[in-house]
Amino acid sequence: MAQSNSSTKKRTFTHLTDTERGEIVAYKKMGLSLREIAKETGRHVSTITRELK
Repeated sequence: MAQSNSSTKKRTFTHLTDTERGEIVAYKKMGLSLREIAKETGRHVSTITRELK
């Protein structure tokens, strides 16, 4: 029997582009904080943190 009322949300994330990765590194070299980088790139701060690890 198929379940028709799923309570899980469809994921809407997208991978970082090479350009975005370059921007993140450049912003970090400029001395911006993780939150400032997230705001500039329109990404969540946790995404920035994972990318810089």
